[in-house]
Amino acid sequence: MRSISVCALALLCLVGLAACVGSPEVVGSARRDNGSPDAPSSVIRLDPPVGGPAGGSSTEGVTPGRGAPGSTAPYEGLGTWIDIYDTEVWERPVHAVQSMAAHGIRTIYLQTSNFNRNGPFVHPDGVESIVDAAHRRGLEVVAWYLPGFRDVPTDLRRAIRSIRFRTDRGNGFDSFALDIESSEVRRPGLRTTRLLRMSAAIRRTAGVEYPLGAIVASPHRMVRTDPRFWPGFPWRRLAETYDVFLPMTYYTYRVKGPRAAASYTAQNVRILRQETVGLNVPIHVVGGVSFDATGAETQGFVHTVLERDVIGASYYTFSGITLDQWKALSALR
Repeated sequence: MRSISVCALALLCLVGLAACVGSPEVVGSARRDNGSPDAPSSVIRLDPPVGGPAGGSSTEGVTPGRGAPGSTAPYEGLGTWIDIYDTEVWERPVHAVQSMAAHGIRTIYLQTSNFNRNGPFVHPDGVESIVDAAHRRGLEVVAWYLPGFRDVPTDLRRAIRSIRFRTDRGNGFDSFALDIESSEVRRPGLRTTRLLRMSAAIRRTAGVEYPLGAIVASPHRMVRTDPRFWPGFPWRRLAETYDVFLPMTYYTYRVKGPRAAASYTAQNVRILRQETVGLNVPIHVVGGVSFDATGAETQGFVHTVLERDVIGASYYTFSGITLDQWKALSALR
């Protein structure tokens, strides 16, 4: 009888552990094949002790206080975006970089992977070609990654791989930005906790002087039109870890016309300022979507960017930018 009781108790413990790991609040899947390139060879601690990988200091809570801030240089001026679906770019990466340079682009925002992919780099050869070609032309490259927060150790490993990436010629990314928009984890509180723990670990690994960006969903959406999407979003806590906010002010999803595009962009900047009042956070505005925007609407977007206190702006994505849009964006060089 005693052995049966012990076995039953052990079974209950295992069931409890499984419930914590595979919580019903978590939906979707970020599956990885066995033998995946980013399969862990060792455990990555989300809460390392004093003197961790980047020589960080002890923390209170989950987000460390900042020392000397990282440079905002990679986020200043005109930028453009590449995601993992931009086939034209990945097929001819060097040609794409040449075109970006000719249009006055200062920074390329390059997606490395996302939580649904099997490795840290979806297009490893293309990534190397773009980083090398960009640095030859004096352009900066910011790596960005979309985590799902279901498998935080994997998300963290992929972020660190980007920060530590080097081409055969010794070139690396000039900064790393985390794309904070996935609702794979249904419970906002749990999502926030995982976001802050992951962010703190990224900062400890990168060090206080390495520039980090927080790509955030539309502030207008999160605060006004869809507050249930991520209630209690930690704007101020993120400002302790990240050097720059990059709000995705995709007006093409919400409005039409140049005046409406300008107004919607302005509202997003204003709300972000309100949520971080007193912190004077650097902002790089992400506009678009280029495939759906007109030249006149782009002019409206640019007008707002120029009259707001922001350090730079960009359009998502490079592949869809038209000649009319490039003409308007040239004012941001």
